Amino acid sequence: MSYTLPSLPYAYDALEPHFDKQTMEIHHTKHHQTYVNNANAALESLPEFANLPVEELITKLDQLPADKKTVLRNNAGGHANHSLFWKGLKKGTTLQGDLKAAIERDFGSVDNFKAEF
Repeated sequence: MSYTLPSLPYAYDALEPHFDKQTMEIHHTKHHQTYVNNANAALESLPEFANLPVEELITKLDQLPADKKTVLRNNAGGHANHSLFWKGLKKGTTLQGDLKAAIERDFGSVDNFKAEF
């Protein structure tokens, strides 16, 4: 099994104006793709690890040869992180629940929080 770049659940321009189309496309097709390519290349000589889902591979980093551990931590980890990142991006959502309550408690309002950051 080789890792593959996941399709995004939205178009590259779907999150504008917060993330512009060019930034999204480059980040997905170049940056994330590089993590996938580098992880796959590092796994070519490790058939016993090559078929593991990325989440399981990350839990077994201590079992990897020393010369592969860092490259796979960085690249398989980058692939896993970005795959999760893409799923978490949505347009038009509002803060709710505990996060909203904590921001309002600590900053007085969501608008005050935004102004401070």
